[in-house]
Amino acid sequence: MISRCAAELCFSAAFCVSPRAEDGAPERVKTFLLLVREYIPGGTLVDRFYPASNAAYHAAGELAARLSDLCGQSVMRLPSVRLKALCGRIPAFGQGVNTLNYLPNIGSRFCMELLGLPFAVAQETAMDAFPAEKLPCAACRRCMHACPTGAITEKGFIKERCIRFYMINGKPMPTSMRGAIGAVRGVRGIVGCDVCQLVCPENAAKEAERQEADDFTLDELLCCDQQTLQRFADLYGRNYAIRNRIIAQAILAAANTRRADLLSQLDELRGSASPAVSQHAAWAMDKLQEKEK
Repeated sequence: MISRCAAELCFSAAFCVSPRAEDGAPERVKTFLLLVREYIPGGTLVDRFYPASNAAYHAAGELAARLSDLCGQSVMRLPSVRLKALCGRIPAFGQGVNTLNYLPNIGSRFCMELLGLPFAVAQETAMDAFPAEKLPCAACRRCMHACPTGAITEKGFIKERCIRFYMINGKPMPTSMRGAIGAVRGVRGIVGCDVCQLVCPENAAKEAERQEADDFTLDELLCCDQQTLQRFADLYGRNYAIRNRIIAQAILAAANTRRADLLSQLDELRGSASPAVSQHAAWAMDKLQEKEK
Protein backbone atom coordinates (compact mmCIF):
# COMPACT_ATOMS: atom_id res chain seq x y z
CA MET A 1 0.00 0.00 0.00
CA ILE A 2 2.70 2.48 1.00
CA SER A 3 4.91 1.75 -2.00
CA ARG A 4 2.02 2.00 -4.45
CA CYS A 5 0.80 5.34 -3.09
CA ALA A 6 4.31 6.78 -2.99
CA ALA A 7 5.05 5.71 -6.56
CA GLU A 8 1.78 7.20 -7.80
CA LEU A 9 2.95 10.55 -6.43
CA CYS A 10 6.28 10.28 -8.26
CA PHE A 11 8.50 9.36 -5.32
CA SER A 12 11.49 7.32 -6.45
CA ALA A 13 12.00 5.41 -3.20
CA ALA A 14 10.62 5.16 0.31
CA PHE A 15 12.32 3.84 3.44
CA CYS A 16 10.70 2.85 6.72
CA VAL A 17 12.80 3.46 9.83
CA SER A 18 12.04 2.90 13.51
CA PRO A 19 12.20 6.10 15.58
CA ARG A 20 14.70 6.52 18.40
CA ALA A 21 14.32 8.60 21.52
CA GLU A 22 16.93 11.11 20.34
CA ASP A 23 14.92 11.83 17.20
CA GLY A 24 12.37 13.81 19.20
CA ALA A 25 9.36 12.49 17.28
CA PRO A 26 5.90 12.47 18.90
CA GLU A 27 5.29 9.33 20.95
CA ARG A 28 2.47 8.13 18.72
CA VAL A 29 4.81 7.94 15.70
CA LYS A 30 5.78 4.28 15.34
CA THR A 31 7.53 4.46 11.96
CA PHE A 32 9.36 7.11 9.96
CA LEU A 33 8.54 7.09 6.27
CA LEU A 34 11.44 8.75 4.43
CA LEU A 35 10.47 9.69 0.89
CA VAL A 36 12.96 10.28 -1.91
CA ARG A 37 12.19 12.07 -5.16
CA GLU A 38 14.74 12.40 -7.99
CA TYR A 39 15.05 15.52 -10.12
CA ILE A 40 16.87 16.59 -13.28
CA PRO A 41 19.56 19.20 -12.53
CA GLY A 42 19.79 22.58 -14.20
CA GLY A 43 18.89 26.24 -13.92
CA THR A 44 21.18 29.24 -14.18
CA LEU A 45 19.41 31.63 -11.79
CA VAL A 46 17.58 29.19 -9.51
CA ASP A 47 18.81 25.65 -9.05
CA ARG A 48 16.29 23.03 -10.19
CA PHE A 49 16.40 21.48 -6.74
CA TYR A 50 14.05 24.17 -5.48
CA PRO A 51 11.02 23.60 -7.74
CA ALA A 52 11.57 19.85 -7.28
CA SER A 53 11.67 20.25 -3.51
CA ASN A 54 8.48 22.32 -3.53
CA ALA A 55 6.72 19.68 -5.65
CA ALA A 56 7.94 16.95 -3.29
CA TYR A 57 6.62 18.90 -0.30
CA HIS A 58 3.12 19.09 -1.76
CA ALA A 59 3.23 15.46 -2.91
CA ALA A 60 4.19 14.38 0.62
CA GLY A 61 1.21 16.28 2.00
CA GLU A 62 -1.08 14.48 -0.42
CA LEU A 63 0.47 11.14 0.52
CA ALA A 64 -0.06 11.87 4.22
CA ALA A 65 -3.74 12.59 3.53
CA ARG A 66 -4.15 9.39 1.49
CA LEU A 67 -2.50 7.20 4.09
CA SER A 68 -4.53 8.83 6.87
CA ASP A 69 -7.74 7.97 5.01
CA LEU A 70 -6.61 4.41 4.31
CA CYS A 71 -5.52 3.57 7.85
CA GLY A 72 -8.05 5.69 9.71
CA GLN A 73 -5.30 7.37 11.74
CA SER A 74 -3.44 10.64 11.32
CA VAL A 75 -0.16 10.50 9.37
CA MET A 76 2.05 13.46 10.28
CA ARG A 77 4.71 15.59 8.64
CA LEU A 78 7.90 15.66 10.72
CA PRO A 79 9.90 18.75 9.69
CA SER A 80 11.97 18.89 12.90
CA VAL A 81 13.63 15.47 12.58
CA ARG A 82 17.20 15.67 11.22
CA LEU A 83 17.21 13.88 7.89
CA LYS A 84 20.98 13.45 7.56
CA ALA A 85 21.15 11.59 10.86
CA LEU A 86 18.23 9.45 9.76
CA CYS A 87 19.87 8.61 6.43
CA GLY A 88 22.92 7.43 8.34
CA ARG A 89 20.82 4.60 9.76
CA ILE A 90 19.73 3.38 6.32
CA PRO A 91 22.37 1.19 4.60
CA ALA A 92 21.41 2.36 1.11
CA PHE A 93 22.59 5.93 1.81
CA GLY A 94 26.12 7.23 1.72
CA GLN A 95 27.38 10.68 2.69
CA GLY A 96 29.97 12.55 0.65
CA VAL A 97 32.71 14.81 1.99
CA ASN A 98 30.43 17.68 0.94
CA THR A 99 27.99 16.33 3.61
CA LEU A 100 25.32 15.61 0.96
CA ASN A 101 23.46 12.31 1.01
CA TYR A 102 23.88 9.94 -1.93
CA LEU A 103 21.99 6.96 -3.32
CA PRO A 104 23.43 4.54 -5.88
CA ASN A 105 22.04 5.09 -9.38
CA ILE A 106 20.65 8.47 -8.27
CA GLY A 107 23.65 10.29 -6.82
CA SER A 108 22.78 13.34 -4.74
CA ARG A 109 20.10 14.69 -7.07
CA PHE A 110 17.03 14.08 -4.97
CA CYS A 111 14.68 15.75 -2.48
CA MET A 112 13.53 14.19 0.78
CA GLU A 113 10.35 14.42 2.83
CA LEU A 114 9.55 12.71 6.12
CA LEU A 115 6.22 11.42 7.39
CA GLY A 116 5.39 9.82 10.73
CA LEU A 117 3.19 6.72 10.64
CA PRO A 118 1.11 5.76 13.71
CA PHE A 119 1.78 2.05 13.13
CA ALA A 120 4.82 -0.20 12.77
CA VAL A 121 5.99 -1.07 9.25
CA ALA A 122 8.85 -3.36 8.28
CA GLN A 123 11.35 -2.01 5.76
CA GLU A 124 10.46 -4.63 3.18
CA THR A 125 6.92 -3.30 2.85
CA ALA A 126 8.20 0.01 1.49
CA MET A 127 9.65 0.49 -1.98
CA ASP A 128 12.76 -1.47 -2.83
CA ALA A 129 15.91 -0.03 -1.31
CA PHE A 130 18.93 0.65 -3.48
CA PRO A 131 21.98 -1.55 -2.82
CA ALA A 132 24.54 0.09 -0.61
CA GLU A 133 27.73 1.23 -2.35
CA LYS A 134 30.80 2.93 -1.02
CA LEU A 135 31.34 6.46 -2.30
CA PRO A 136 34.75 7.12 -3.89
CA CYS A 137 35.34 10.33 -1.91
CA ALA A 138 38.63 9.12 -0.40
CA ALA A 139 40.25 9.08 -3.84
CA CYS A 140 38.41 12.08 -5.33
CA ARG A 141 38.98 15.76 -4.61
CA ARG A 142 36.83 17.29 -7.34
CA CYS A 143 34.36 19.03 -5.04
CA MET A 144 37.17 20.40 -2.87
CA HIS A 145 38.94 21.91 -5.87
CA ALA A 146 35.72 23.20 -7.46
CA CYS A 147 34.12 24.88 -4.44
CA PRO A 148 34.49 28.63 -5.14
CA THR A 149 34.71 29.57 -1.46
CA GLY A 150 36.74 26.66 -0.03
CA ALA A 151 33.92 25.27 2.09
CA ILE A 152 34.94 21.63 1.50
CA THR A 153 38.32 20.81 3.02
CA GLU A 154 40.44 17.82 3.99
CA LYS A 155 39.35 18.40 7.58
CA GLY A 156 35.65 18.50 6.71
CA PHE A 157 32.86 20.82 5.59
CA ILE A 158 32.91 24.42 6.85
CA LYS A 159 29.34 25.70 6.84
CA GLU A 160 30.31 29.33 7.30
CA ARG A 161 32.20 29.27 3.99
CA CYS A 162 29.31 27.81 2.01
CA ILE A 163 27.53 30.22 -0.34
CA ARG A 164 24.24 28.44 0.21
CA PHE A 165 24.47 29.20 3.95
CA TYR A 166 24.11 32.94 3.17
CA MET A 167 21.57 32.88 0.34
CA ILE A 168 18.07 34.19 1.02
CA ASN A 169 18.72 34.68 4.74
CA GLY A 170 18.04 38.41 4.66
CA LYS A 171 21.56 39.45 5.67
CA PRO A 172 24.28 40.96 3.49
CA MET A 173 26.53 38.28 2.02
CA PRO A 174 30.20 38.53 3.07
CA THR A 175 32.12 40.61 0.56
CA SER A 176 34.58 37.79 -0.10
CA MET A 177 31.76 35.59 -1.42
CA ARG A 178 29.80 38.08 -3.52
CA GLY A 179 31.95 37.70 -6.60
CA ALA A 180 30.95 34.04 -7.08
CA ILE A 181 27.22 34.63 -7.53
CA GLY A 182 26.26 34.25 -11.17
CA ALA A 183 29.90 34.25 -12.27
CA VAL A 184 30.78 30.59 -11.72
CA ARG A 185 29.03 27.79 -13.56
CA GLY A 186 26.95 25.97 -11.00
CA VAL A 187 26.59 28.90 -8.57
CA ARG A 188 23.01 30.05 -8.92
CA GLY A 189 22.20 33.71 -8.83
CA ILE A 190 19.30 33.60 -6.39
CA VAL A 191 19.18 30.36 -4.41
CA GLY A 192 21.34 27.28 -4.44
CA CYS A 193 25.00 26.52 -5.06
CA ASP A 194 25.40 23.50 -7.29
CA VAL A 195 29.15 23.23 -7.82
CA CYS A 196 29.98 20.25 -5.61
CA GLN A 197 27.14 18.25 -7.14
CA LEU A 198 27.95 19.41 -10.67
CA VAL A 199 31.50 18.03 -10.58
CA CYS A 200 30.76 14.87 -8.59
CA PRO A 201 31.31 11.68 -10.65
CA GLU A 202 28.39 10.05 -8.84
CA ASN A 203 26.10 12.56 -10.57
CA ALA A 204 27.48 12.09 -14.09
CA ALA A 205 24.42 10.26 -15.41
CA LYS A 206 22.07 12.99 -14.16
CA GLU A 207 24.30 15.76 -15.53
CA ALA A 208 23.77 14.33 -19.02
CA GLU A 209 20.10 15.29 -18.63
CA ARG A 210 20.78 18.84 -17.37
CA GLN A 211 18.21 21.49 -18.36
CA GLU A 212 19.50 25.05 -18.08
CA ALA A 213 16.24 26.87 -18.86
CA ASP A 214 15.10 29.29 -16.15
CA ASP A 215 11.62 30.18 -14.95
CA PHE A 216 12.52 33.89 -14.66
CA THR A 217 14.82 36.45 -16.23
CA LEU A 218 17.28 38.42 -14.12
CA ASP A 219 15.38 41.61 -14.95
CA GLU A 220 12.17 40.13 -13.52
CA LEU A 221 13.89 39.07 -10.31
CA LEU A 222 15.62 42.43 -9.86
CA CYS A 223 12.27 44.23 -10.04
CA CYS A 224 10.36 41.42 -8.32
CA ASP A 225 6.87 42.87 -8.71
CA GLN A 226 3.86 41.22 -7.08
CA GLN A 227 3.15 38.94 -10.03
CA THR A 228 6.76 37.72 -10.12
CA LEU A 229 6.78 37.22 -6.36
CA GLN A 230 3.60 35.14 -6.49
CA ARG A 231 4.97 32.98 -9.29
CA PHE A 232 8.20 32.56 -7.33
CA ALA A 233 6.18 31.34 -4.34
CA ASP A 234 4.16 28.95 -6.48
CA LEU A 235 7.26 27.40 -8.03
CA TYR A 236 9.73 27.34 -5.16
CA GLY A 237 7.66 27.69 -2.00
CA ARG A 238 6.52 30.60 0.12
CA ASN A 239 9.55 30.40 2.43
CA TYR A 240 11.79 31.63 -0.39
CA ALA A 241 9.39 34.24 -1.78
CA ILE A 242 10.60 37.26 0.22
CA ARG A 243 11.00 40.25 -2.05
CA ASN A 244 14.04 42.02 -0.58
CA ARG A 245 15.95 38.76 -0.24
CA ILE A 246 15.34 37.86 -3.88
CA ILE A 247 16.38 41.34 -5.03
CA ALA A 248 19.53 41.26 -2.87
CA GLN A 249 20.71 38.07 -4.60
CA ALA A 250 19.66 39.28 -8.05
CA ILE A 251 21.83 42.37 -7.56
CA LEU A 252 24.94 40.21 -7.10
CA ALA A 253 24.13 38.19 -10.20
CA ALA A 254 23.64 41.42 -12.17
CA ALA A 255 27.06 42.70 -11.12
CA ASN A 256 28.90 39.48 -11.83
CA THR A 257 27.29 39.02 -15.25
CA ARG A 258 28.32 42.59 -16.15
CA ARG A 259 24.83 44.03 -16.58
CA ALA A 260 25.93 47.65 -16.87
CA ASP A 261 22.53 48.46 -18.40
CA LEU A 262 21.10 48.07 -14.89
CA LEU A 263 23.26 50.74 -13.23
CA SER A 264 20.44 53.27 -12.86
CA GLN A 265 18.23 50.64 -11.24
CA LEU A 266 21.03 49.62 -8.89
CA ASP A 267 21.54 53.25 -7.97
CA GLU A 268 17.91 53.46 -6.85
CA LEU A 269 18.27 50.26 -4.83
CA ARG A 270 21.16 51.75 -2.86
CA GLY A 271 18.55 53.67 -0.92
CA SER A 272 16.62 50.58 0.12
CA ALA A 273 15.71 50.14 3.79
CA SER A 274 16.97 46.55 3.53
CA PRO A 275 20.68 46.39 4.51
CA ALA A 276 21.23 43.43 2.20
CA VAL A 277 19.71 45.24 -0.78
CA SER A 278 21.44 48.58 -0.15
CA GLN A 279 24.87 47.09 0.58
CA HIS A 280 24.72 44.67 -2.34
CA ALA A 281 23.62 47.49 -4.67
CA ALA A 282 26.51 49.73 -3.62
CA TRP A 283 28.97 46.85 -4.08
CA ALA A 284 27.47 46.00 -7.48
CA MET A 285 27.72 49.59 -8.73
CA ASP A 286 31.37 49.79 -7.73
CA LYS A 287 32.09 46.52 -9.51
CA LEU A 288 30.27 47.49 -12.71
CA GLN A 289 31.76 50.98 -12.83
CA GLU A 290 35.27 49.58 -12.34
CA LYS A 291 34.78 47.36 -15.39
CA GLU A 292 33.64 50.35 -17.43
CA LYS A 293 36.89 52.28 -16.79
